[in-house]
Amino acid sequence: MQVISSSTAELTPEFGILSGRWAQYGDLGDVPFGAMWCVVPPGGCADTDRHAERELVVVVQGSADIHAGGGTQTIEAGAAALLDGEEAHILANASAREPLVTLSLYWLPGGGPEGGEDAPDAR
Repeated sequence: MQVISSSTAELTPEFGILSGRWAQYGDLGDVPFGAMWCVVPPGGCADTDRHAERELVVVVQGSADIHAGGGTQTIEAGAAALLDGEEAHILANASAREPLVTLSLYWLPGGGPEGGEDAPDAR
């Protein structure tokens, strides 16, 4: 078993937030998806994103406002949102005090992840 924790991830600025792509864990082997930790500071939001991959956004800490499909859904810790490929979306943190932490899993419909760390606009 391997434990992968957001608290030990190396985070870098990407898409207006901090991201920790799972490519940093070189010994994962062959997994059928790409993954990354996302940390949105209090009051912050990510840039608008759109990509070919489907994406499952799991809220680990805090509360996410996800703007997609012409509306906004609030997703609490312990819940997830499934986004279709090519669906424009924005991940926002309405909290003034608590960071938002999510785990984003992404894959191409009918296939595996899009190129992992080097995927164009994968997140």
